[in-house]
Amino acid sequence: MTTRVVLSRAILLCRGPVGVASSVNFFQNGLGLTVLRHTDDWAELCTSDGPDGSKFRLNLKSVESEAQLSSGYNQMLQFEVEDLDGTVAKCAQLGASLDGPIQYPAHGKVSVMRTDQGHM
Repeated sequence: MTTRVVLSRAILLCRGPVGVASSVNFFQNGLGLTVLRHTDDWAELCTSDGPDGSKFRLNLKSVESEAQLSSGYNQMLQFEVEDLDGTVAKCAQLGASLDGPIQYPAHGKVSVMRTDQGHM
């Protein structure tokens, strides 16, 4: 018997209330996620319906400890977008930067971006 498992949520840590607000702006205006809740210390956003009707939720939590905020390659989110070039340009205007060049593997275009809060 196969059990269906769906990744439904991720939590990203942000540098204080300013980090939460900046991240909400990025994910809402850069990637088009919908804001469900937003306070100084917490935000919840979600994607549009996936092919099976599921929605992925992204939570943003305010923290102050540098140990909790160390940014590296340990937290990476992957989004599929219809217009990669337009999305990269929009995200760059919101403070993100490309982490290497856009790649062109056999299955399509791929880019890696880092937000101004260090999220990949």
